[in-house]
Amino acid sequence: MKKLLNETIIYGIGAIMPRVILFILNPLYINQIENKDFAIFSNLYALISFVNIMLSFGFETAFFRFSADKDNEKKTFNTSFWFLFGLSTLFLLGCLIFSQSIANTLDYSGNPEYIRWFAWIAFFDNLCVIPFAWLRYNNKPIKYSLVRIVQSFFQTIITVALFLYIPLSVSQGFGLKEKVSFPFYSNLAASILGFLLLLPIIFKVKLQFSTDLFKKMLKYSWPVMIAGLAFMFNENFDKAVQIWYIPGEDAGAYGGCYKLAVLMTLFVTAYRMGIEPFFFKQMSNENAKNTYAKVTEYFTFFASTVAMGIIANISWLKQILIPNSSYWTAIDIIPIIVIANLCFGIYYNFSTWYKVTDKTKVGTVISWLGAVITIVLNLLLLKKYGFMVSAWVTFAAYFIMMITSYLLGQKYYPIPYRIKKMTFFLGLLMAFSFITVYFFDYNFWIGNLLFLIYTAILMYSEKNMLLSKIKR
Repeated sequence: MKKLLNETIIYGIGAIMPRVILFILNPLYINQIENKDFAIFSNLYALISFVNIMLSFGFETAFFRFSADKDNEKKTFNTSFWFLFGLSTLFLLGCLIFSQSIANTLDYSGNPEYIRWFAWIAFFDNLCVIPFAWLRYNNKPIKYSLVRIVQSFFQTIITVALFLYIPLSVSQGFGLKEKVSFPFYSNLAASILGFLLLLPIIFKVKLQFSTDLFKKMLKYSWPVMIAGLAFMFNENFDKAVQIWYIPGEDAGAYGGCYKLAVLMTLFVTAYRMGIEPFFFKQMSNENAKNTYAKVTEYFTFFASTVAMGIIANISWLKQILIPNSSYWTAIDIIPIIVIANLCFGIYYNFSTWYKVTDKTKVGTVISWLGAVITIVLNLLLLKKYGFMVSAWVTFAAYFIMMITSYLLGQKYYPIPYRIKKMTFFLGLLMAFSFITVYFFDYNFWIGNLLFLIYTAILMYSEKNMLLSKIKR
């Protein structure tokens, strides 16, 4: 467990660094980019998230699964890389050839370069999927994180330079017509750098492609891809469609405030990066189920505390991270999105049962249950009721997915979760958050008093676990 925690921290630093950079740069974007233009930023990044899922095709998870057989480890590495290389190349060529047509369809007819830039970003990012997975599988968290960190700092330097130091006339000479394009250009540069930094791993790839293994991996991975696509609908469908359903200013405010909720997403993402290889390595252990249950309880304990801490401090966090008060019209989405992401983190733990039993199709059904809720309710209600609908729909989707996965898992692969205690953690968090927001309007002192009370209650309920860790 100690090794898992250490690796989770190291992987987390690298995995969340790109998100951290976007989070840190958010005040700069908000100061430099108008609300309606920020809606373009949110829209394009939401759309590219769907592309990334389809291009990776679930082969990162398949790589972990089939590399567990030592006889297949090298074949899995080579076969996975060449498949993603071919898929990425076809996508890139299609986007370069039809960039204007795609731009016309997405209402960016005056900026076809956006399509070309994002196509190159997706291409280089997808070539890095298997090399990054190789580093994770071979327990090289420092190298993994180092590449991510260097990428992120490089992107930050270019972004800041474009916004603050390079004259606009010079930027326009490079084809950067509007300020909203600056983050896109710096992202492309960082993606290319990441590919170059991973060349030592890529050079390990041999000209080997196992058709039999590929068929098995494809059978395993496509439900993972479909499930990942469903997750992206839950995560980004609102930001992808709001620009066409509500005023651009509202869509931009929603996207800007959503970034503050990323604090919770960062925690969940860091956890996921360390836990996925760990879960697969534990699957043959006779105490695997007890381990899964303990890890899930620990996650719920710590993640609930983080969530309450964020919600209690929104009053001053918004001043720093969302300095333009015109964006604050969407501030009430933050507590909802924070708790929604906590539910997703718990769902991710509950999803262990169908991954280790190779029942990934069940996971696909659960994910699409959430996606259908997200798609249908946003399309039906967004135009009439505005952006608050999107926040509540995100919460509803993740909550229902969490409950459904738990119930099915207990039927087909029972794990002894301490569900009453976890329900208590979540229920108390919701109650305290409601009090903080609706009775005291994000008051700093009341919010943090409730945060301290909440933390004390959780620590008392988990005193045996905490004392055992301290004694060690």
